[in-house]
Amino acid sequence: MNTLFYKRFLLGISGVILFILSSCGSYYSVSDITTKQYPIKDSTIASVDSATYNYIKPYHDTLDKIMSEILVYSEQNIGKGSPESLIGNFTTDALLNQTNLKCDSLKIKHADFAFGNSGGLRMSLPTGEVTLGRVFELMPFENTILILDMNHEQLKTLFQYMVQRKGIPIAGMKIKISKTGYQDVLINGMPYDSTKTYRVATNDYLSNGGDGMMFLRDVKSKTDIELKVRDSYIREMRSLNIQGKKLKVVLDGRVSEIQ
Repeated sequence: MNTLFYKRFLLGISGVILFILSSCGSYYSVSDITTKQYPIKDSTIASVDSATYNYIKPYHDTLDKIMSEILVYSEQNIGKGSPESLIGNFTTDALLNQTNLKCDSLKIKHADFAFGNSGGLRMSLPTGEVTLGRVFELMPFENTILILDMNHEQLKTLFQYMVQRKGIPIAGMKIKISKTGYQDVLINGMPYDSTKTYRVATNDYLSNGGDGMMFLRDVKSKTDIELKVRDSYIREMRSLNIQGKKLKVVLDGRVSEIQ
């Protein structure tokens, strides 16, 4: 028998056998997953495998030291609320400020205003020490900042979204909302101009249609400034600390409800 033919014959037979075996086999799928957390600290070492503990502990200690860095001291508890909140004001102010500093380094046009979403802010900031770890708890996601060039039709939809949500975190603008609509929109203290295209800073999650903002998918011009949202908060806090300032946030009426 020809050697090449013989090899092809064996290969074909093997393929048929594998097909038959796979067809007759059982298929399994995961029906349940159970997890358990083991805190890695000295008081629990007896209940944890010592080899695993000794392997993890150096990494844990290093990470704990990094996350314990004090970024700034806060004069107040900074929490959520509506239609405007202290945490919403701080985070969007930081996002806008740090975005425009990055714009300076990139030599591109500044953002006019910024907005975020309350759902992405997972906790409040405490009175007193605000650590790096606390900021990671506040913003545990790896979202990046984008600048969107938005026209009147797109902005009108955004403003109506603010009405539906009874306010969202914003910076660089003011708006009055009611059950039926919005009015008196100011951008950087100036009346909103429907003929202009505004540059708007936000995060990639919202830009991609997250939290019901599907209309943002239609925005064609989007600039990734390669800065994480969380890092904008961290930079803002470090800047305040370097200047010898404490973190203090006020409700300034940037989003207000009217009858």
